[in-house]
Amino acid sequence: MFMNKEKQLKKNKIQKQEVESFLSFISKKAQLLDWLLLGGICLIGYFFIKYYYPYPATMSDSGGYVVNAVQDMFSFYRPFGYSYFLQFMHSISSSINTIFILQILLYFISTTFFAFTIKYFFIPNKKYIWYILLVFLSFSPLAFFMANSIMSDMFFSSMIYSMLVGFIFIIMKKSWIGFAVFSISLFCSLHIRYSAMIFPFLFIPFFFLIKGNIRWIVIGTSFFVFFIFHGQVKRDMQQTTGFDQFSTGFDGWQLANNAMHIIPFIDLPSEKIENSNIKELHQFMIPFKSKILENTKNGSITSAAFLWDNKLPLKEYLFKSIQESYQSYPKTWIFLGSGLYRDYGSYLIFHYPLQFMRYYFLPNSLNMVYPKNAGILNKYVPLNGQKDIVNWYNLSENKDLNCKEDIYNKFLANWISISHIFIWIIIATIGIISIINRKRIKFNRQEKIVFWGLFVFGGIYYASTIFASPIELRYWLPMSCIQFSFCYILLNKFIEHKPFKRSLTKENGENR
Repeated sequence: MFMNKEKQLKKNKIQKQEVESFLSFISKKAQLLDWLLLGGICLIGYFFIKYYYPYPATMSDSGGYVVNAVQDMFSFYRPFGYSYFLQFMHSISSSINTIFILQILLYFISTTFFAFTIKYFFIPNKKYIWYILLVFLSFSPLAFFMANSIMSDMFFSSMIYSMLVGFIFIIMKKSWIGFAVFSISLFCSLHIRYSAMIFPFLFIPFFFLIKGNIRWIVIGTSFFVFFIFHGQVKRDMQQTTGFDQFSTGFDGWQLANNAMHIIPFIDLPSEKIENSNIKELHQFMIPFKSKILENTKNGSITSAAFLWDNKLPLKEYLFKSIQESYQSYPKTWIFLGSGLYRDYGSYLIFHYPLQFMRYYFLPNSLNMVYPKNAGILNKYVPLNGQKDIVNWYNLSENKDLNCKEDIYNKFLANWISISHIFIWIIIATIGIISIINRKRIKFNRQEKIVFWGLFVFGGIYYASTIFASPIELRYWLPMSCIQFSFCYILLNKFIEHKPFKRSLTKENGENR
């Protein structure tokens, strides 16, 4: 009798969820506390940051975004998407405060709809677990700081949140609105970061598991969006630089930067290299071993300095090539990055994979658990030094455009980094408990696709980011939603079946 009652209650819950629309669900009185909590946390974050940092945080990339927006010009360093977003904000208001207002609003909307999407399809069995994890998802000092910065990280993270919302609705309800949200978010993500190029190919295997015609439409649209982006970048490259290619060269510079970490730890005489161009470049690199060791602290950390520092070998070789070829800086930068530097980086990694794992991939992987490089959070640059930004937003150069107190540099940045250790301990504990008690955790077919889709997305995002870039703390901003989903779904499923088994055991004991 008890078993039948439990099954009926569960059946009623599923039927109610299937009938009730998402808009009806989020507008119910039962969700009022969620709205108040999410809205209140974002308001607290806004006023807290605004008090200490009246003007947005910037770094060298910020000036590049603004210059591209002002000149309406494609840059070979990065896609034009965030510069277009700055143009859009500037068309609403020329006040620099618009950046923080719209970006914190974007964070609120994307976080709220992601949280409600998870709650809609995975109804909480214990409210206290839901609210604890909801606070973890939304109360993010890192997100608040990046919302008040002229950087693409907040926009990119919001698009990832929205893309995952669309993905979940496509899998769970074959929703055409979800399909539209996914496609638009994917398009925006591609135009913000080149790293988003893996996203279509990551989700397509999961779309093959959908039944019905929507499967082929979603897959076809994902490819279509990707190739539209590919063609647009190639066209912009041709018009701006004269190179008829998709590669902007940045991937080759990045690959060479990462591979250079192993040069002091390998014995590679240049005579052994057959390719004459790679041989010449390696001969040029060998005298810089001591500088490479200095910048990587004897191989214990990873660095992006080889990309930007004019006194380090990649830039030194660039200037040497400019003198020999009489070509411009941009053309030489693209030429080397899309050719020789990419070949050189690939050569080192392919021939010395163990050394690459030891001196680049593993030290960089530790930044997943404990991100030591806080980047922009520890390097607040007063706007007085950013003339292009000051001019575009009509700010007075004589006015003090610094922060009132750099509390992130003093305290919060380090606290955010350390918090990752505790987060991963919690995630690992929940993962181990779930594996041990896996028979108690039951998923239906769609739930299983969603869970593993989110899990695989997070895993590949982490792995590809670690391989591609020396890590800064801000790179992990989009992963809060994956951590939240992993913990909440597994805990919720575990609790759903645990009380039932205890009650059933008790009933069987009484029958005996």
